Amino acid sequence: MERELAQKQKILLVLAKRGSLTLEELERYTKIPRNSLLKNLSELASEGKISRGWLHIGGKKYRKYSLKVSILRELGID
Repeated sequence: MERELAQKQKILLVLAKRGSLTLEELERYTKIPRNSLLKNLSELASEGKISRGWLHIGGKKYRKYSLKVSILRELGID
């Protein structure tokens, strides 16, 4: 449980610092394994802390993740 919390906090901090990121970028910046990252991202989306969208680059579709504005305000980052 503590590990999950630490991973979620790490994800939120990276998104706060870097903005919208793809799964691959989140893997690179957080060093969290892909399966754990997907699980945590789903939970954060269910909790209403992040939003998910699509990014199209060179004919490929990538999932992008962003912090919701309300969470940025909570963190004092407007």
